[in-house]
Amino acid sequence: MSSALERVLRRDRLVIGAALAALTALSWVQMVGMAEGELFGTTQLLRCCGTSFWMAFSMWVVMMAGMMIPSVAPMVLTHAAIMRRRGGAGAPFALASSSFLSGYLLAWTGFSAIAAFVQWALHRAALLDPRALTLGPWAGGAVLIAAAAFQFAPAKDACLSQCRAPLGYFMTEWRDGHLGAVQMGFRHGVFCIGCCWFLMAVLFAVGIMNIVWSALITAFVLAEKLAPWRRAVVWAGAATCVVAGLALMGSAALGR
Repeated sequence: MSSALERVLRRDRLVIGAALAALTALSWVQMVGMAEGELFGTTQLLRCCGTSFWMAFSMWVVMMAGMMIPSVAPMVLTHAAIMRRRGGAGAPFALASSSFLSGYLLAWTGFSAIAAFVQWALHRAALLDPRALTLGPWAGGAVLIAAAAFQFAPAKDACLSQCRAPLGYFMTEWRDGHLGAVQMGFRHGVFCIGCCWFLMAVLFAVGIMNIVWSALITAFVLAEKLAPWRRAVVWAGAATCVVAGLALMGSAALGR
């Protein structure tokens, strides 16, 4: 009986993992398409950044989905396994786990709305380069150094602890039903925003549609949540931000 359940759980993980991978790939295809629009000098970027909050909002929603779904995958898989064990072979575990993911993405959609508003406001104030989608080098450098300092903030550590312990999170936050799954997903999304929001703010310094930095931040967030050497990852992220920030400020000081 136990081996049969393990086979079912293994199949469930494959199905859900494939679905999460497909969603991530679709988001990144859209992100690359938007970045190509910037590289080829189309007017899409200016419309998105300046005159339409909703275009900027859509852009951030796609970016946050592509960058954050990989790191929440262990939580979704753990939720599916718990649902399967609690409800047996006939339980609608996949639907409940999709509800958990929906709640998580809902939280990041709220973050996207705030980020899009900030982007729109910066553009209206002529503080954001309309083509590179970056702050000036001094402001951008300050954002990067502040992001490095935030790596060691107690709030960051507390939120990251929630993200690194799926079983512990569900033991303390479990709610039954599909609405309960949405609530758990949303609450976990809030914790995730709490530990990652400053990393996303880095995009204002290096380019909101900078695919290389988006990929680096995605990999770093994944390492923060999954790698066993947590402290080394935190220090590496802080060091990278400091170096990049000083490089931006140095280039401005030298007039480059």
